[in-house]
Amino acid sequence: MSAIFTTWKNPLDSMIRTPGGKRVGDILAQAAANLELIREPCLDDVDEQLNALEQLAAEGGALPDDAIKLDMYRRANDIHAVAGVFGLKDMSDAAFCLCELIDRLRDKATWFKPAIDVHLSSLRLLRQPSDDERTDVVESLKRLTEKVAPLGAAA
Repeated sequence: MSAIFTTWKNPLDSMIRTPGGKRVGDILAQAAANLELIREPCLDDVDEQLNALEQLAAEGGALPDDAIKLDMYRRANDIHAVAGVFGLKDMSDAAFCLCELIDRLRDKATWFKPAIDVHLSSLRLLRQPSDDERTDVVESLKRLTEKVAPLGAAA
């Protein structure tokens, strides 16, 4: 069996290198403008994902099944990605921390609803506009995750 290799051409590279092409600064400015156009619908989706997470946590109770855990993980991961793109770094980091907690608890075949609820309340808080950096909230969530489900500890 033989492999066929093809060279992929990056369209951005072509635009930059073509005489009379666009400047990097212009392309970045256009990208920022394009993101601003979709900011509100994307953040509305973040709110919907957060609402769905809270509903799943309530439905799952003290020991949700694996399908609910997976759905919660995916929704938290979506929040992590979208919040990060739109400058909500603390919310993005907190959503990542929730993913980490869900993953660790799933690996240990256990659940600790109070820790999940604290993460969800923190995400709700971090979704609100603020001029203050709230990294202390995220650091507290990381400590909580490590306490509830330490990395590498036996189940």
